[in-house]
Amino acid sequence: MPLSCPNASNRLLQQIGFSACGRRPMTAGHWAARRAQLRAALAIDGVLTTAQLTRRGWLKEADALALPRVTRTCRVRVTDAESGHDLTFVALKPEQLQQAPRELMHLAGLGEARARLTLAEGEVWRHLTARGAGGLGLAQQWPDAEIVQSLDASRRSDWAVEFDAGYSRRRIREKVTAAAEAGFTRLYWATSIHARTGSVLREINLLQAQGKLPRVVQAETRYVNFWSVREPYEGRPRCHKAVGLSQVFTATATR
Repeated sequence: MPLSCPNASNRLLQQIGFSACGRRPMTAGHWAARRAQLRAALAIDGVLTTAQLTRRGWLKEADALALPRVTRTCRVRVTDAESGHDLTFVALKPEQLQQAPRELMHLAGLGEARARLTLAEGEVWRHLTARGAGGLGLAQQWPDAEIVQSLDASRRSDWAVEFDAGYSRRRIREKVTAAAEAGFTRLYWATSIHARTGSVLREINLLQAQGKLPRVVQAETRYVNFWSVREPYEGRPRCHKAVGLSQVFTATATR
């Protein structure tokens, strides 16, 4: 998957020394550059948590800019009663923080998913809304975001993006098949539940074997953490848990 994002916010990130969808920002440098990085990321993601800003070296800049913030208690794994965390969300505008805690968490999860990508030339990340779903099916079945290949007019290289904090198996199957039916050929599934990096990919494989995803040629799953400063599975030599998995299928993508 994909390092160039041609929309305005993504171009700004690149100009100031940050890969818009790359793995790590440049936290060194002039404070003005760091503030520009922060503003550009929030323009794309909507909200991020203070834990995410700390990891990226932007928390001091958020404080200096006096960006609005709100603290909410969220289950980062919605089916796990023990997964509640007090999360402080930061945004560019106060009205962006008026959403329900679960929606704020969802945006932060998507923001972390985006930050873990390396986009190919011509690929653009776009959040999707109920309005964005148009006439292509029920809004609740539409992906959370998409990665559009602007250099491919056929749109046969587009990715459907989903963030999952505890979907049922039925819901997972519905979301995956709906994305395929809408014409997406690639699936990027981010989750706050580590075990799902494997289980969701197995579910996608099963649907593929059943002939329900004829257009899908690739699927990736990725564990994302937006609630703690320290990444639990990274930078630990004795930890061999994979945080991301990928599968390429032999199906031919057609529309």
